[in-house]
Amino acid sequence: MAGTLWSLDEQTEGKHLVLRRYLDGWFPILGRWNDRLLFIDGFAGPGEYSGGERGSPLVVLDCVRRHKDERRLGGVEVVCVFVESDEGRAAHLQRLLDEQPKIANTSVHVRSGRFDDHMTEILDQVDAQKAALAPVFVMIDPFGPKGSPMELIGRVLENDKSECLISFMYEPIRRFHEQPAYERSLDELFGTRDWRKSFEIEEEPDRKQFLHELFAKQLKGHGATYVVTFELWKGNRHVYTLYFTTGSLKGCNLMKESIWKVDPSGTFAFRSHVAGLGTLFGPDTDQLGRQLHARFGKEWTPIERVDDFVMSDETPFHLGHLRRSTLQPLERDGKIEVSRPSGGRSFVRGKGTRVRFT
Repeated sequence: MAGTLWSLDEQTEGKHLVLRRYLDGWFPILGRWNDRLLFIDGFAGPGEYSGGERGSPLVVLDCVRRHKDERRLGGVEVVCVFVESDEGRAAHLQRLLDEQPKIANTSVHVRSGRFDDHMTEILDQVDAQKAALAPVFVMIDPFGPKGSPMELIGRVLENDKSECLISFMYEPIRRFHEQPAYERSLDELFGTRDWRKSFEIEEEPDRKQFLHELFAKQLKGHGATYVVTFELWKGNRHVYTLYFTTGSLKGCNLMKESIWKVDPSGTFAFRSHVAGLGTLFGPDTDQLGRQLHARFGKEWTPIERVDDFVMSDETPFHLGHLRRSTLQPLERDGKIEVSRPSGGRSFVRGKGTRVRFT
């Protein structure tokens, strides 16, 4: 079993916590409007860890099974593709999946080989058939910077119903960037040679920030409408960074809500540096009020515009933080004025409600 299974580390545990939360919303929401959903795990692993913990393929199937049992997915066809480059791990995953109870109208495929090869094949088939890719969630979680080229991510994002969750590992870049094989891989990862400019920067934190911002910029340049960036921390150590890409405001808001639901007072904490806020995902939402003030100021602003801003990737907060935690206290303290043509005390959309800071 050596080399096939390994212990569950904090970066993977943190990712799984977010993945569970998000898919619990993603499957039923898209299942209302689509008869087919696709999940692709590009670096699936063996499906379990040496301590018996469930790997991402089983996390996903547990979620599908629960929603099927609770009739939230109805007759929706769910297709799961698990790609693993190591033949031994792929075989172990296949045996593990064969032991799982079957799920109605759900197909599961294990593919042994490189993620970029299999993803390219899937996209080529879609193009050849002149078909539209079903709503797809693609998880890209390589051990290092190899195997997930920006050009390929861009092809996935051409479909406006595609979403990606991408792990970004800074440490291998810092350690091995001068090795020729890594240089080529980093050119592909970023889709540009500009990453080299980071190593002209003397201070390590500034260099690190440059690379993370470059990666987000390249994702948007390759088709991502929204990019939610968040860092996983354990104590004072930055473990890794996740990038979530989507073309949907609702998807953007749902991912941020999923992150906030992972208890920041426990083992893990998530941080965001959107708009330079350096936000810790915790209970204090005062920063949202300050950010709204900076964005909208004394302009009368329709509540719909405020909603869209909070749902977007321009703030780490989500819509659940807006009304009760932010707007109501601001109004009570006289820091905003509210115009409600329809009367009442709420902040309802579609009723002409507007706000402005005093």
